[in-house]
Amino acid sequence: MPRPLVLGGVVVTDVPTAIALYEPRRLPLAAWLQVASFARASVTAFEPASPWAAVQYLSTTAQFSVWALAEYLPLQAEELFTPDVVERFTAVGMPTLQESSRRTHRSRLATMGRKITRRAPWPPQQAALPRNRLAPPYSEEEVAAYFEVAEQQPTGARTRAAFGLLAGGLGAGLMPGEHLIITGSSVTRNVDDVTVLNIAGTRARPIPILAAYAPLVRTLAARFPDEPLIGTTGRKSKNRLNQLVSRIEVPARLPALTAPRLRTTWLVTLMTAGIPLPELLAVAGLASTGTLVDLLPHVPRLSAQDAAQRIADALAHAPGAAR
Repeated sequence: MPRPLVLGGVVVTDVPTAIALYEPRRLPLAAWLQVASFARASVTAFEPASPWAAVQYLSTTAQFSVWALAEYLPLQAEELFTPDVVERFTAVGMPTLQESSRRTHRSRLATMGRKITRRAPWPPQQAALPRNRLAPPYSEEEVAAYFEVAEQQPTGARTRAAFGLLAGGLGAGLMPGEHLIITGSSVTRNVDDVTVLNIAGTRARPIPILAAYAPLVRTLAARFPDEPLIGTTGRKSKNRLNQLVSRIEVPARLPALTAPRLRTTWLVTLMTAGIPLPELLAVAGLASTGTLVDLLPHVPRLSAQDAAQRIADALAHAPGAAR
């Protein structure tokens, strides 16, 4: 539930009241009084969705209007809310703000300009491309069932494909294309006897295999030292991974067996284990945490007591003289 908006000691619950009571904190009163009527009228015409949105757009419009007045620009929406003027304000009108803040103000002004002007040459707003969300993880029961399915495949090739897919996906979180490039020779052991899968290519990295799946990975590696663990296909075949996976027989009671869902199951395992983000990103071949937010609902929460203790224990002794 959003925190209440209080303006002038009044709890504000509607947009018109927010617009009427708003006063900027960082502008001289004399400057605000010169542009207040125009700023309020512009935001009213924009029809913000909530009192908080009204305050945000008024804050931006107030700064924009005061700058425009100092530049001897007319306080008229069709003259002021144009792409050229907004870009100039973004470039020179906010010299003390960080780039991220300038982008926020520019975005608000552009959004308002498209709404409240008729002649200003705003290009059509492009629809944002939907972000590809990570597939949900498999449950423990589903994972156990897939191993039973792998054992029941009617041919050796399908058995190998099933176990290879499970081993690489659940044990190392392989991206779909990586299943086709790892061979038995990609599997090694480090000085601590941890089984490691060494990925080559554009996202080269060593991946320590989850201990639960390390014996299976080593068995496959020993049997197929020079071939992909999942099996072989014609090099000119299209959708080579799909060609192998589609032949695996999965009963209708189970969801489809796919490399992306095996990878997210592995990711959730690491997140649940509390692997630090830098190490998780490195071993997963990721450049940012952006897509991991899709998996947070699948990571078990600590109890309030355990969470409080873990946070408190993050630093037991303050550095230096603050000890």
